[in-house]
Amino acid sequence: MGNNEALKPDKVVEVIAEICPIPLIETRKALNSSKSGAIIEIIGTHEASKKEIPIAIESSGSRVLKMFEEEGVWHIFIEKA
Repeated sequence: MGNNEALKPDKVVEVIAEICPIPLIETRKALNSSKSGAIIEIIGTHEASKKEIPIAIESSGSRVLKMFEEEGVWHIFIEKA
């Protein structure tokens, strides 16, 4: 899926300039408050969180649909299990 193929998120979590563990905590909050099949977009800048969030998502049973980075800001699209 290319970057210009837009996914429509049900929820957006913006954690730009936040550092661990805030991005992961906010991601988990969004997952916990979403229904199965919901698409959540996480937007952030913390490099470690960019690696940590997909690992946590996969282990939770949900899945990462798409990831990309533009000008130091990353976007992770998740589908809740």
